Amino acid sequence: MDQHFSISIFVVLFHISNLMAFLAFLLRDQLQLRILMGFSLFMQGLYYYAIPGGPLFDPLFWKVVSFLANGAMIGLVFGGRLDFGIPEDLRPLFNRMAVLTPGQFRKLTSNTVRVRGGGSAILTEGMKPDRLYYLLKGEAQIIKNRQTANLHPGAFLGEIAFLSDLPASATVVLPEGAECIAWNRAALLQLMKKDAAIDIAMRGFFNHDLAYKVARSIPIAPAPEAQRRSSFGS
Repeated sequence: MDQHFSISIFVVLFHISNLMAFLAFLLRDQLQLRILMGFSLFMQGLYYYAIPGGPLFDPLFWKVVSFLANGAMIGLVFGGRLDFGIPEDLRPLFNRMAVLTPGQFRKLTSNTVRVRGGGSAILTEGMKPDRLYYLLKGEAQIIKNRQTANLHPGAFLGEIAFLSDLPASATVVLPEGAECIAWNRAALLQLMKKDAAIDIAMRGFFNHDLAYKVARSIPIAPAPEAQRRSSFGS
């Protein structure tokens, strides 16, 4: 009787642990998935350790290894959601990129450099830039077709050239007191290729940024798609 009851307990433990693993794979949230998977692995390890005739060391070993690896990933996922290490002057950009976790945003901005204005051009019309800029403070001066406009903080500089790999469509001068962050174009494109969330956030921001510049009559070139359509029609 006791032996039958003991076997029944282990059968229930086996099925519950595997049911938890099955349910974990139905979750879309990575943290919830891994926490539930951790409970499943713990219960499976308990099953292989305490089962009558055990412990069964071969499957138990791999359950322990999987449990530890899953625990490490839980730490990484949880750490990526903690809101720390974001400079105050980058907070507005982070808040507008709502699809990114704090960890993804830290990854996005980890390899940027600070560019402080001194009255020189950071983009030159007709020359292909190797950087993408984001204006943090002060105003940038946009010069195109003998027209000049001032751009306020919170805008990208050189996004058309970044997306199209074409020369800059305007000259951009960064006066004294203005400041940008800058990405290396090749490195940022590689990062966007690897991380879909960062790619979506950046392209969404570019669209919003271009619409803002059009509304404010900032001199910019048409989007690459529009350039191609016009060349076919001429």
